[in-house]
Amino acid sequence: MAESPRISYLKVNGAARAATGEVGVAGTKENSRPDVLLFQQGLKKVVGLDYSSGPGIFGPATKAATTKFQRSHGWSGADADGIPGPETCRLLADESGLFKVVDLGAAPGGRMPSPCPGHKVTHPFGVRNARYAAGYHTGDDYAAPTGAKLVAVRPGTVEFFNGGAYGKVARLRADNGRDYWCCHMERNGKAGRVKAGDVIGYVGTTGNVTGPHLHFEDRPRNAGYGHVRKPQW
Repeated sequence: MAESPRISYLKVNGAARAATGEVGVAGTKENSRPDVLLFQQGLKKVVGLDYSSGPGIFGPATKAATTKFQRSHGWSGADADGIPGPETCRLLADESGLFKVVDLGAAPGGRMPSPCPGHKVTHPFGVRNARYAAGYHTGDDYAAPTGAKLVAVRPGTVEFFNGGAYGKVARLRADNGRDYWCCHMERNGKAGRVKAGDVIGYVGTTGNVTGPHLHFEDRPRNAGYGHVRKPQW
């Protein structure tokens, strides 16, 4: 069986950023054309992009199709801006089956669009409920099947512990000074120093839960329960 062709996420991302007038990260349009063309073919298969007017060129139609693909995964705002980050490329590679990505790592800005790729927030931060000790929901919940991957949203250091009602927890001590908690995990992923996008755990049902999901919290460094904000990174 022939090996799948490979694309450079950095070249596709650089071509997209250059098309908006920003200085790209991967050189000229010419050296990114084969990668962009494969990316366009993936978009054609998954969301119906017609790239016949600009094969290998990351133009407005390709950007719009990328946004459509990102929104199909529940992303919004800056996470669905039509600029392909590593997670967009990985998901399109998986769903189209047309290529593999050779350089999946941290995004240029050092962050990922979601801690639970491909899954939406189903119970948001701030919902009032007397059954919570804080009186409100202290994180965002992502409903996802047991074993779904959880990733570091930023570079930092990961440690694991048993959080009682939180179950198995991966705490990302991110380089931006925040602590990000991934709770109720089935099992651990990578520990120690991580890049944005590294798998740090897997969705599970440990702790006080009614079904498999990620409970994701954003705290100041070393803060206790209830010292949280709406998750952002």
